[in-house]
Amino acid sequence: MRSSILRAGLFLGLFTAVAATGAQAAEGQDAVRVYGAIQSVEGATITARNEDGSMVRFSATGRIVSNQPIGLEFLRPGLSVALDTTMREGKMVVTHVHTQGWERAPGTFATRPLNSDPSVTRHLGRIAAVEPVAGGVRMRVIHEGGQSDVTVDVPDAVPILYHNREETANALRPGMLVMATANRGDGGQLTSGFVTVEAGTAKPIPIPD
Repeated sequence: MRSSILRAGLFLGLFTAVAATGAQAAEGQDAVRVYGAIQSVEGATITARNEDGSMVRFSATGRIVSNQPIGLEFLRPGLSVALDTTMREGKMVVTHVHTQGWERAPGTFATRPLNSDPSVTRHLGRIAAVEPVAGGVRMRVIHEGGQSDVTVDVPDAVPILYHNREETANALRPGMLVMATANRGDGGQLTSGFVTVEAGTAKPIPIPD
């Protein structure tokens, strides 16, 4: 019995690690991370082959976007923004920035540590100001109620920098890469309210959560 419990614990730990990067759909699993090539499309229902080889079928029920590469000149006041920061040698360093053209919904402005790395903070807000500085730009990001507002220097060489451009279900085609977190409903069917797809040369960019 003890060995069975130990084996079960080891399996659960392995399964959790795999799920963080792209797990297959399994009975009893509420959320499935999808990253792979689309195999077929029926309206807004997508069947994709996940990175682990499993087939995942889910419906896109919300926004469909592509991750379009941008330069620092794209950053401007008024854009909704997500950015990750960490402290290195007493200085706040930006590791990821992405923007979107639509207004962030009330209640979704937030600052939180990443689940995958609590030393990294994710800021969800709106760009209030941008000015050039040596080696990049200085950007002020505001949040609801003024709490956790932050001013950061975004370097020219920031590792991840893109804009979420809205796409439509009509653009979905077999062979395109798709990325989503699909949630299982009461009937067991998977749906995702936010789906990222390949568009031109722009592929979905996975970011840590």
